[in-house]
Parts: sequence; C-alpha cells; structure tokens
Amino acid sequence: MKRTVLIILFIAGINSLASAQYKVTPNMPFSTLNSNPGFVTINEITGGFGLAGTTAAYSNYFFGFTSIFGYQVNKNFLLGIGTGLSSYESGILVPLFLDVRYAFYIAKLTPYIFGDGGLLLNFSDFNTTQLFINPGAGVRYTINRKTAVNLGVGALSQVNGRVRETFVNVKVGVVYVF
Repeated sequence: MKRTVLIILFIAGINSLASAQYKVTPNMPFSTLNSNPGFVTINEITGGFGLAGTTAAYSNYFFGFTSIFGYQVNKNFLLGIGTGLSSYESGILVPLFLDVRYAFYIAKLTPYIFGDGGLLLNFSDFNTTQLFINPGAGVRYTINRKTAVNLGVGALSQVNGRVRETFVNVKVGVVYVF
C-alpha cells in the first residue's frame, strides 16, 4: 500500500513539472508596446517658450494639445498626420502637420526621434498663417501592450514671410496602439 501511494505521488509530481506549455506569470511586466503594423493614436500636451527676439507676434510662448493619427509601419518606424490647438500670447493657431517617428532600442523604456512639419493656421487672419518644422527626441515608457506614455523635447521653428520664431518645446503624451 505504501509503495502504491508513493508511486502515485511520484507520478503526480513529475506530471506537474513536465509540462510542455509556457507557464504564464501574472506579475511578468510587458516589455514592449505592440510592434505589429497597425494604427496608432498619440495625444500630447505641448508647450514652449521663445528663444531669441520675442517681440514679434506669436514668438513669446505657446501651449496646447495635438492629436496624431498614424500608422506603425514596423517596430521602429511610425508615420502620422496631426492637428490640434496652440494658444500663443497673440492668439490661437491650429497646427496641421505630418509626424515621423523612429524608435531605437525597443524595450519598456524606448528612446525615439521625431520630426513634425506643416502649417500653423490662423483662421482669424490668414496672412499670419505660418510654416513650421519641429525636430526633436524623446523617450516612451510602455504601460502595457497597447498603451504607453511619452516625453519629448524639440526645437520648433516657424516662419511667416521673413520673420522666423524659434521655440524650445516639450511634449507629454499618451500612445495607444489599435
């Protein structure tokens, strides 16, 4: 009888250890954002302050928000189109732009570079509509496979005719992968 009980316990012990299935641990953190090709939204709060002569209109400071609707081409490269609202000391401008992002080392904390470029539309005075370009770098922190937060710093330059304003800007946002 003892021998039979020991054999059953031995078989049960080996059976529980010899599983060919991957054991899921609930506390195992996600290390990367979903890197499959697909649609992505990035919602950011942005702000900046003027660097050089800040006496011209739309050159002292700004703050606002943007939404980028993009497509993740592969695990490193993302293309998108964005719009939003930017409040300057002289009024409100609406950015309409293209966004390109390249992520380097893909991990829970991922560095990236970005480039935005497009128009700053002024619906109250179309003569003050401006072109802008905003290169920069940032870091993205992955919360789970579909959500991350990001922080980026860039140099925004905007041009209206012969007047050019340059800002140091900061972007804080949420990334959602569909």
